[in-house]
Amino acid sequence: MLQSINMNRNEHQVTDEKHIHERLDHLQESIQDLDKSIKGEDKKQSARPVPPPPVPLAVSKTEPPAEKPIPIPSETEKVSNTLNRCIWRNSSPVNTTFEIRQLYDTLPFDDVKGGVWTQGFDITYDPSQWTSNNKLKIILMPHSHCDPGWIHTFEGYFQHATKYIIDNVITILNTNKKYKFIWAEISFLSLWWDQASSDQRQLLKKVINNKQLEIVTGGWVMNDEANTHYFAMVDQLIEGHQFIENNLGNISLQSSWANDPFGYSPTMAYLLHGIGIQYMAIQRVHYHIKKSLAKDKQLEFTWQQTWDRNNSTRIFTHVMPFYSYDVPHTCGPDPKICCQFDFRRTTGSDVTCPWGINAVLITDENIRERAQTLLDQYRKKSQLYRTNVLFVQLGDDFRYVKMDEATKQFENYDKLFTYMNQQADWNVDAQFGTLSDYFEQLLQQKSQTQFPSYMGDFFTYADRADHYWSGYYTSRAFFKRMDRIVESYLRASEILFSMAHAKMLEQKTTSQFPKDNLFEMLVKARRNLGLFQHHDGITGTAKDHVVNDYGLKLQTAISSSQNVMEQSAAYLLYQNDFRADTDLLLSNIQFKTFESLPTRKLISFNNQEQKIKVIYIYNPTDQRRTQIVKILIDTYQVYVTSNNQVINSCQIDPKWTGRKSNMIEKNMFELLILVNIEAYSLKEYTIHVSTTQQSCPLSNIEYINEKDKPMESSGPFKLELIDKKEIKLNNRFLSVSFSKTGALLSVQHLQHDEKISFTTNVIHYGTSTQTDHNSGAYLFLPDGEAKDIPMGDHDVIRIQRGLLVNRVAILHEMYALQYKLTNINGSDDYIVELSATTHLNMNQDIELALRFTTGIKNGDEFFTDLNGFQMIRRKTYSKIQLQGNVYPMPTMAYIEDDHMRFTVLSGQPSGVACLKSGVVDVFLDRRLTRDDNRGLGQGVTDNREIISTFKLLFEPRRTIADKISLTGYPTLLAHHHSIELLYPMHIFQSTSIKILQHELNLFSKINLFPSDYHLVNLRTLNENRDDSKYSPSKNLALILRRFAYDCDEIYDSLFHFEQPISEHFFQANQIQSIEQTSLSLRHVQNQLAVTSKLDVPIAEITTYKIKMK
Repeated sequence: MLQSINMNRNEHQVTDEKHIHERLDHLQESIQDLDKSIKGEDKKQSARPVPPPPVPLAVSKTEPPAEKPIPIPSETEKVSNTLNRCIWRNSSPVNTTFEIRQLYDTLPFDDVKGGVWTQGFDITYDPSQWTSNNKLKIILMPHSHCDPGWIHTFEGYFQHATKYIIDNVITILNTNKKYKFIWAEISFLSLWWDQASSDQRQLLKKVINNKQLEIVTGGWVMNDEANTHYFAMVDQLIEGHQFIENNLGNISLQSSWANDPFGYSPTMAYLLHGIGIQYMAIQRVHYHIKKSLAKDKQLEFTWQQTWDRNNSTRIFTHVMPFYSYDVPHTCGPDPKICCQFDFRRTTGSDVTCPWGINAVLITDENIRERAQTLLDQYRKKSQLYRTNVLFVQLGDDFRYVKMDEATKQFENYDKLFTYMNQQADWNVDAQFGTLSDYFEQLLQQKSQTQFPSYMGDFFTYADRADHYWSGYYTSRAFFKRMDRIVESYLRASEILFSMAHAKMLEQKTTSQFPKDNLFEMLVKARRNLGLFQHHDGITGTAKDHVVNDYGLKLQTAISSSQNVMEQSAAYLLYQNDFRADTDLLLSNIQFKTFESLPTRKLISFNNQEQKIKVIYIYNPTDQRRTQIVKILIDTYQVYVTSNNQVINSCQIDPKWTGRKSNMIEKNMFELLILVNIEAYSLKEYTIHVSTTQQSCPLSNIEYINEKDKPMESSGPFKLELIDKKEIKLNNRFLSVSFSKTGALLSVQHLQHDEKISFTTNVIHYGTSTQTDHNSGAYLFLPDGEAKDIPMGDHDVIRIQRGLLVNRVAILHEMYALQYKLTNINGSDDYIVELSATTHLNMNQDIELALRFTTGIKNGDEFFTDLNGFQMIRRKTYSKIQLQGNVYPMPTMAYIEDDHMRFTVLSGQPSGVACLKSGVVDVFLDRRLTRDDNRGLGQGVTDNREIISTFKLLFEPRRTIADKISLTGYPTLLAHHHSIELLYPMHIFQSTSIKILQHELNLFSKINLFPSDYHLVNLRTLNENRDDSKYSPSKNLALILRRFAYDCDEIYDSLFHFEQPISEHFFQANQIQSIEQTSLSLRHVQNQLAVTSKLDVPIAEITTYKIKMK
């Protein structure tokens, strides 16, 4: 499948018949050789043959792969198939009025001061432009921005602020039908609902139904858009919308409000469009971009996806023009004046105006002057937009805590608006309104106004000077990694629980399956993960104690998900033998505290009569996996079986006392097993203490320097001293070379005449010593270019060689790097795995990054992903400071030229940059001793030890198909490797040696699942009954994604492509109905037959609601 990786750089012409035949002959020989080897191994191991490992993602769907080699299509067939599947690459380009690259290419980024609007320009207007038939229509939208954790914890904010805010708002709205308000964070509304009286709940519903209180977005939180993965983004939207559905009823959700995330992703715009949102408002956009958009009256536009060629994803977007969303920066360009209309800021109040003139309450004596002054600001602000409808916000962080403030704000503005509207010659119509009120007024003029269309994102954000908010892409790296772990556990448990519950429903008998208890755990895990998606959660921009609280919630989500998986898997495997009060399966991974790395549980054979241990391995992904799993045991004399057949592909490694340690643990060993597991399946493997059967072979350990060899006993392992200038790790596809100091030198595809120059360095940044110009939780303000961290005298270089895995470890006092190359004849053989262990506990400002230096000639362009959902082309600009050329990398980045693509796949979000051609910098962690003056009031000094995980993928190119498009596409191989990195397999130890099923497929026909589809989630929905807060219903959300991928590689044509049907997951007689819905299930789009194909458009996500019988 993947032999195109072995193409010579100079052999790129498809018409070169000799090259084609040589390559096809070699591929045929490889598959036939592999087929023979697998058949031979099969006789030794298992009656169920393993697939041909070079094509683990494209196994034959009708015959066991070892019995039937994959047919080799002709070159013509390959090209034809590729063109048919890659029609999105060959259709007309996306056309929008403007895009992000045009803005960056043309803007000078010169920071010229603009008068009272410091970051803008002077605004003038002609009063005659408004008439009695063309009034200035002002919508004032009161709001309170409530962070579910920042300076205080989520619960802390609720107890001392948010519950009073909601109480006050619904009370004052009930006094006057003209008053309006919006609410965004459903997490807080859920807490309020739980403790509210029946009268309070009814009052909330009343003001919502009266359209006085609008729920905006409806997500569990207002999520970050840089570090988040689309799985968690969708999940928290569904959680919020399910709360609304179950408690508030079928209320309308039309508009999205995102005033505080630190930059904006088109992925979020896509998801909002997908859940049925029509309009969105955003604030934190680079001030230079705001100024440019304001000059051209382009602050309102339809936002379109970079891959959308039929305008089906456009969503109308409003950008707020000024510095902040607080009152001083929302009524108009002059904050000194606007501050005087924040009626909480009166003299003697707890908060006042920093410009020296506070607000005064409106009286008969001052109302005319006050109204004229305010209207002047409104009129100036309106000049930045294309219509005569003006949107103004009235609020700030945690406002309206006291009824006194609510009364002052509403009553004083009511007086001002009444007076303004009575002045006929002012030609103004001012009123309170919700966000949707504004957009609906705007729509009435849409036929008279042409709005531009936009394509791109809004990263990296800067709010002033060269203060780029690229630090939060990496801040609190430990918890960013933990977020991805929680997502993998939650998703795996959702799928297992849904199938166990479906099995229970199918049996229609009283069952011991504890569905309600487990479902409650799932809901709480969803909500804890959702809470962390908040824009001060996953960003790493909260106080230390708040970060700890998030960590505890994430740890609880993991332990709950483990419990759900253990019980659900046990129910499916043991069926009638299942007992809810008995631990039949136990997860093999433990998280001892919220701030410690996960560890494997020891499987012990000592002092036990039974010398057999049964484990089950769960593959929670879409394709068969041929991979290595690791088990911690206390004896090295073991062998492994599966389905009563011996598994010869295993290896025993030493257990080191730590990731940065060179000491071997006594009486602990790592057992590596090559497993072969179908998609969404559980499979039994049994570990036996060896008596007569040959044990799994031990790995060998090599050192370059005598000083590196441990003084303590190495147990059964052989330690060798080697004298080589270069260290090489090889498998049948790759050869990786290192210097004797551990520096990576090159990567070579075997049968490839040319080595790929490739080096890895650990680099570091400091930060400026200037006041108000230093890095912090939000900002990255380096003191210059990065510096290399040199190798030290005490560094250790260690090589481990084994049957399945070879490793090189570099142990430095500041970090540990481990390179891993497998030898399993599977897709993992085409990547170099890299893990970086860091623990920044020194008392200094430092930021660590990995620098990958290649010979790829990508110039100043590179690609990063957006939320794991799509790629975007980036450009490094010399006119922008270094920190402005750092971008978020939630899951991957790549550079390429006409010969080679290098992709970094990441197991955690972080910052990434390409500051020179051929060089990719990936940030690891940061420790900063000072606050960066963005409200947090502290630095980032609570670093934990973290292991950052990466896969490095090298793919030869024939040519770059598209050198212009704003988007890019990973190959299918990259897509699947990313999924496997984010969603590892789960191991459970059985407490019994009784094996009822050797292999359990969760879905009925999942082996037919196409390679370009991905099951995002299979989520059981809550029973919509007042008396069932946590009770699973018969309804499931089946969420599917279809990849858009790069078709340049010939091996793509060997993947399996068919549209999935519901019967891939369930038997037809299990299903009562299927509906295609909006992403969050609130709107039914189509009723489907049980046998209908589930047709997901390329590059998109679709949700189906399945009701089980």
